[in-house]
Amino acid sequence: MPQPRARCQQELFEEPPAVPAVRLPLDVQEQLRQALVQWMQALAKMIREENDDEQDHR
Repeated sequence: MPQPRARCQQELFEEPPAVPAVRLPLDVQEQLRQALVQWMQALAKMIREENDDEQDHR
C-alpha cells in the first residue's frame, strides 16, 4: 500500500510535461495586448489613488 502514496508524492516534485505553445492570430494578440495595457493602467491608477488617500490622512 505505501507505494501508490509514495508515487503520488513523487509526482508532486516532478516537472510537468511541456505544453505546446498556442499561436493566436495577430489580431487576437493585439486585442489581448490592448486589454492588458488598459487593465494595467487602471490598476496603476487605483494604486496611486490609494497611496494618495493614505497620505492625506497623515
